[in-house]
Amino acid sequence: MKIRECLDVNHIYVGIHLPGKDDVLAFLAEKAAASGLAMDSGALLSGFREREDSFTTGIGLGIALPHTTSAQCTKTTLFLLRLSRPVDFESIDDQPVDVVLALIIPTTNPSEHLQILARTARLCKQQAFPEALRQSPDAGTLWETIRRFEKDAEIAWYGGEV
Repeated sequence: MKIRECLDVNHIYVGIHLPGKDDVLAFLAEKAAASGLAMDSGALLSGFREREDSFTTGIGLGIALPHTTSAQCTKTTLFLLRLSRPVDFESIDDQPVDVVLALIIPTTNPSEHLQILARTARLCKQQAFPEALRQSPDAGTLWETIRRFEKDAEIAWYGGEV
């Protein structure tokens, strides 16, 4: 599964000010519920918190990949937040987070997110990718940046677009 297939430009938020990790998770839960991916933002927030309690989703380099499941979600959906100021996410490298890529996963296919998490993590390891996310001025440019990096990575990883 490709990142660009899970991410709608309407689910990209740039310059959002949220004071802490729990505020980030609550914002994501509210936006996902408002998009019809769950009936109750509280259930999504509980799912995000439960995941964070088991192990941080702050993967380093200022990036977090929180994720949870929803019975109302019919396909894996990605939200992208670029925060106006970094927040502590208890990341594995102890660096604060300013880029959040959050997944809402259907309960009917809970392992589907592993593909997208792995793909996202591989892209994030390319030094230019996180910086390009931070430099993109708006949601449309951010989406296009992800599409371009993902296509280039497919050529490097697989010898062509997959």
